Amino acid sequence: MTSNSPVDLPTCFGFLLINDFTLISMSSAIEPLRMANRLCGEAIYSWKTLSETGAAVNASDGLSVNVDNGIDDEEALHGLDAVIVCERGGRLRFEILDWLNHVVYLALFDGEGFLTYSVPDNQYAKGPDDPMRIQEILGIPLTAEELVALALGDPFFLFVANPVPRVHLDQGTLLLDVEPAGLGPRYRLWLDDQTRPERMSVKRPDWASGVLGDLQVDYGRYRKIDAVVFPHRIRVSATAPDRLLQVDYQRVVLNESLDENLFRFEPPEGAVQLAE
Repeated sequence: MTSNSPVDLPTCFGFLLINDFTLISMSSAIEPLRMANRLCGEAIYSWKTLSETGAAVNASDGLSVNVDNGIDDEEALHGLDAVIVCERGGRLRFEILDWLNHVVYLALFDGEGFLTYSVPDNQYAKGPDDPMRIQEILGIPLTAEELVALALGDPFFLFVANPVPRVHLDQGTLLLDVEPAGLGPRYRLWLDDQTRPERMSVKRPDWASGVLGDLQVDYGRYRKIDAVVFPHRIRVSATAPDRLLQVDYQRVVLNESLDENLFRFEPPEGAVQLAE
């Protein structure tokens, strides 16, 4: 069915910033809107930033961001077509268990850094996000943001400077192609006939490709969990090194309340911290 009803432009988005939000997530969302306006030669999208009180909000990197309005300003909310909440980035707890289900290796990522703990050695290490450390655990060099998105079954799109987006059909399959005008990775995402991610390729810039390698991600075995269709098999292959990681999900629970202590680490007695 088609409609000839006029569409009110521009479509206006509100970005609600929560303290300690990830700045790159907001930038990545706004940049395609800006580029669409530029390509169309007119403002088909607009946006404004919001906070709970109208006061400036601190991002996770410590930068203070001024906003346009507070959410208590009803007049400012009038005319918004959608409100997108930008909050703290994803957190991840990764455990390796022995045959008795005892934790022998632990890794935590909380958006500020990465921590690993070896139980047999009683040694732990803290440091910034480092794809090489993730490679030591999983065999695939990923950034922590990519790893969290991967665990959530989402395609991972990191910030692309001045992106050039294209959408077209590739042998009957919808293809989203996001290429940077300058430095940055190139993403190509194929969607199936239900617009679910089917395959994604990540072409890293030359300066990073030799170290981190290019990636191909395949999504499959989709099943419905509550009202969400979630992939139960994800395969990641990397070119440098030549490795394959396959993730199979067996028990997926969505929106479960988690104890904050799951993402905290208190060194056991006698534990040795390794040098960064």
